[in-house]
Amino acid sequence: MSLTVWLAAAGLLALDQTTKRVVRTRLAEGQAVPLGPFRIRRLTNVRPRAGWWSLAAVAVVSLILVETGPLFQGRVARVGLGLALGGALGNVIDVRRGGVLDFVDLRVWPVFNLADAGIVLGAGMVLWNVG
Repeated sequence: MSLTVWLAAAGLLALDQTTKRVVRTRLAEGQAVPLGPFRIRRLTNVRPRAGWWSLAAVAVVSLILVETGPLFQGRVARVGLGLALGGALGNVIDVRRGGVLDFVDLRVWPVFNLADAGIVLGAGMVLWNVG
């Protein structure tokens, strides 16, 4: 895979794990801190998620697409792919710890984390590159 994909994945993974560590050490489960119109609220999602199998499938398919597919030749698409991979890995790490830590509470959307945002943003960047 290209260096761009790896750098984007590593950057998002580091940011995701750092923010989760801060939330984990400063807030009790369910505790919320206002942040303007939003809030930081610690919630641990212990429902089973796809976990390792999903990450492995995304990684293998991504590698094949990057190496062979025309959609992933652009820089934007490769950054998007890296963000999605980094987000998937961030949530897999959480699953291995006993549950995915969510903390971004927009009050109008389910609580999520930076890994989730990276997956959605990354997929959007890939799709944007298609058009």
